[in-house]
Amino acid sequence: MAIGMQQSAPARVERLMINLDTMMPMMCAWDDCFKNARTPYQVRLHEHAGRCNSAEAQYGRHAHFVFCSERHQLYWLASSGNNAHRTAAEHGGQIYGMLPAGLRNRI
Repeated sequence: MAIGMQQSAPARVERLMINLDTMMPMMCAWDDCFKNARTPYQVRLHEHAGRCNSAEAQYGRHAHFVFCSERHQLYWLASSGNNAHRTAAEHGGQIYGMLPAGLRNRI
């Protein structure tokens, strides 16, 4: 590679997430975003006890959340579940719209 040339990142394939019941594109799960959700930005939430293939999980289910970008996915992850406590401690009680430490300048 010649001096001064930068190597570009590989292209990421992003497809729209389609709701199979309505055959319409899904919306981003972040509160104030109305863009269409994309395939690489998905979160699966376990709503059951134990491992997914165990007898305990027989009556449980998974909830899927999809987002339009990595930034909105990280916002949601930082403000939900046990991560919300860590985010509140890092930002003086503010949770909504905060990125995790170390990712604020990257995305």
